[in-house]
Amino acid sequence: MNTEHVTSNEQLQQKLDNHCNCLAKLGYLNGCVLVAFEGRIILNKGYGMASFELNVPNDPQTKFRIGSITKQFTAAAIVMMHELKLLNVEDPISEYLPSYPNGDKITIHHLLTHTSGIPNYTGLEDFVPKMRLVSSTDDLIARFADKPLLFEPGEKFDYSNSGYVLLTAIIEKVSGRTYEDYIYHAILKPLGMINTGYDHAKKILKNRASGYEVWGEVVNAEFLEMTIPSGAGGMYSTVEDLYIWGLALHSHRQISEKAYASMTTPFKDTYGYGLSIYEEEIMGSQRKVIGHGGGINGFLTEMRHYKKEDVTVIVLSNLVTTQVGPISQQLARLVLGEEVPLPITHTPIKLEINQYNHLVGSYDVEGETGSPLIISQEQEKFYLTQNTWFKFELCPYSALEGELLFFLNGMDGKITYTDTGSVPEITVQLFGGVKKAVKSVKS
Repeated sequence: MNTEHVTSNEQLQQKLDNHCNCLAKLGYLNGCVLVAFEGRIILNKGYGMASFELNVPNDPQTKFRIGSITKQFTAAAIVMMHELKLLNVEDPISEYLPSYPNGDKITIHHLLTHTSGIPNYTGLEDFVPKMRLVSSTDDLIARFADKPLLFEPGEKFDYSNSGYVLLTAIIEKVSGRTYEDYIYHAILKPLGMINTGYDHAKKILKNRASGYEVWGEVVNAEFLEMTIPSGAGGMYSTVEDLYIWGLALHSHRQISEKAYASMTTPFKDTYGYGLSIYEEEIMGSQRKVIGHGGGINGFLTEMRHYKKEDVTVIVLSNLVTTQVGPISQQLARLVLGEEVPLPITHTPIKLEINQYNHLVGSYDVEGETGSPLIISQEQEKFYLTQNTWFKFELCPYSALEGELLFFLNGMDGKITYTDTGSVPEITVQLFGGVKKAVKSVKS
């Protein structure tokens, strides 16, 4: 036995666990984490609560809704059918869904790569009011079938869950089975993924995590009828089962090398078939990453694989303030030898609220329409909201002339308010990105 290698793995495990524990104590991580390196699982652990109400902690057997990680199972099912000559990815979808508008010029390939031009049904105005309704695949398709194409198929990339609902319908049409049944028999059962499946709201599911959001405080996520996400995002799994899946996928045990190449070759905007393929700079070198994230009411997920370095990171969370993408990247950087600083903590200061009433108002986000950021005041506190997505308490920690700095209570984020130009503006550092917004003249 190579004791030096064992020792280094133990040291790496401790480093990863320390990092995750620190994030969890700050309230920035709630979920399960699995990290593997060179074929060995280095870290496999739960952090925080699977159920805040019942005081049940997360552990490696906790089941999470995985959102859009579902798409790689849908895509794999399609390429498996392609290999069996049950369909061809270059076929127009009219061959399988003859009544679908423009189906003669939209191919299965377009659906897989989000280049069909079909509007995303989860982004339609009536999505939230309808998300509690039991819906068949045909019901879902009817929601967007009459919408005009955003562009000619193949012209550009525009992420669309609608395409994966249509892929679900094609799988069901070709196989003669339900999507759930086909995925189980074609993928899950052969791989022994006993803790993975299509979720149903009524199903009693052992070790199921509850999903949570933040609306000033941690609250139960809005109910979502699980027929709605379909093959675009309706599955559940564990970190351990997803690791089994990743091993089978990336070693070509589940699909052929040729089929794997088709899934992992970016077509437009770094997207292949149910997977994103991109590069990150770590330790001065560009590293190829193959992966996907997911987001569904109360859950955020991330699964990424660094092919050449043989690093896999899976983060599943049941609290939407957990920034699974940045955390996954941090853990990969630690595995590959880079030092990763822990979040900077700040001490809140006391503001004379009445002197800062001018902060309150609506802020229009650059490059976005219809989703302004709102700063509101309730008693002695300020809050930041956006639509029905979140409501975070703003905690001031620096007050200078023309500039205020806030951190978010329970969230790794920062808000900078400036009032030195013609119009007040805020800069929001959140979910691994930066948004700028200017105060609406109506506010």
